[in-house]
Amino acid sequence: MQTVVIGAGAGGLATAIRLQASGHQVTVLERNATVGGRANTWESDGYRFDTGPSLLLMPDVYHELFRAAGRRLDDYLELLQITPNYRIRFDDGTCFDATPDAACLGHALDRIEPGAGGRLPAFMKDAGYKYAVARERFIGRNFTHLGQFATPRNLVELVRTGALRNLFTYAGRYFRDERLRLALTFQSMYLGISPLDAPAIYALLPYTELAEGIWFPRGGIYQLIVAMRRLAEELGVEVRTGAEVTGLNISGGRVRGVCLAGGSVTTADVVVANADLPYAYRALVPEALRPDFTDRKLAGMRYTASAYMLYLGVNRRYDGLLHHNVFLAGDFRANFASIFKTHTLPECPSLYVNAPARTDPSFAPPGCDALYVLVPVPHMQHGSIDWTRDEPAFRERVLDRLEALGMTQIRRHIIVQRAVTPVDWKQTYNLEYGSAFGLGHDFMQVGYMRPQNRAKRIRNLYFVGASTVPGTGVPLVIMGSRLVTERILREQQPVPAGD
Repeated sequence: MQTVVIGAGAGGLATAIRLQASGHQVTVLERNATVGGRANTWESDGYRFDTGPSLLLMPDVYHELFRAAGRRLDDYLELLQITPNYRIRFDDGTCFDATPDAACLGHALDRIEPGAGGRLPAFMKDAGYKYAVARERFIGRNFTHLGQFATPRNLVELVRTGALRNLFTYAGRYFRDERLRLALTFQSMYLGISPLDAPAIYALLPYTELAEGIWFPRGGIYQLIVAMRRLAEELGVEVRTGAEVTGLNISGGRVRGVCLAGGSVTTADVVVANADLPYAYRALVPEALRPDFTDRKLAGMRYTASAYMLYLGVNRRYDGLLHHNVFLAGDFRANFASIFKTHTLPECPSLYVNAPARTDPSFAPPGCDALYVLVPVPHMQHGSIDWTRDEPAFRERVLDRLEALGMTQIRRHIIVQRAVTPVDWKQTYNLEYGSAFGLGHDFMQVGYMRPQNRAKRIRNLYFVGASTVPGTGVPLVIMGSRLVTERILREQQPVPAGD
């Protein structure tokens, strides 16, 4: 079958690999000059940056993808485990190193809250249960109707795993000190939601880090994308960059062709949109054919936070930095409120700083650092921030905070720099409201309630990526490529001529 994948992000490439290995003839159309979507790379004056995801979690997911094509991931990519996972620094100067080494982690907990290390095994046991149940019953399955999702067993597990309870409150069952509760719940921000609002089932996120570790491909996260493209093309997938899709030819409840800028049309038996789902519906599907996703309904959905990024090439090393570093705001409640409630720029922002040259010196010239700085900020739906006006002052606020955190005189040492705002996420990757992680993950937008991976009224139009099932984050998107492939193989047969 002739299959077109729109978008060469991680989900699009993974789906192309699986479908090509299953007998489809796949063409991938990517409007940008490079593949990878948000998982991309930027280089300048000897400094290199991964511009999107920087943590590799759940490595078994990537091994499974390559096995599905009859290959070994290890033949394409070298994965290095980062130890410790990262260092968290609180505003009072306390530091906490998160690590899969249970003994070291227990001691680190005890230094902040005496006796907390003794409660770690119970926390890990329960969080591990949530992780196992979520993967088996909710994340790793297609739900094509409500009855498949709302089974008696699943309803019981939703209660047991805390889908309706609060994550931050849940952590308080094990750790009284708010710094530890935050250290073991802030990971919900990977999904673009506050731990103060996230369901307790997302305790599975710190579990994945502490049980399985954090990994890094030699050469950077973008080397995963390079490996996926290489595998796809070895299998026979055609990957075309600079190919902007402008519309779909739809008739009789099926897509007949994919229209490109310039006027050409690529025929297709199956189409998979790896463009972010809200954008794909708005831009490619007439509103009459998407009653569940009208423009008004899409505007009423919940979207994740965005991210302000600074990529800084500096001509020195800052000895206090590890590969991964998290700096949490002292008044974390005010910080989360500004991002998720008032939709204003945080006065004292939390920061994530990635310094990959600690693991791979090729990221920066000798004695230098390539610093990736991520600041969670609001998405643009409420229009309270004018990034053209407000970005310069916010950049200075972030640089001031970096200096206060020990990166002294950083402005003097910057050789190259680049800023990315929510406007860039929207313009470059068609992310609704510049929401860097796609649709949100509250209870009403997960599982069966999350937008499905096939359009209801268009029988051969499918979706893969952060805003469809199972959710955002590269591992979930790769798992989503398996789900959509399984559904395509089950539902699609060669179409007789004239249908």
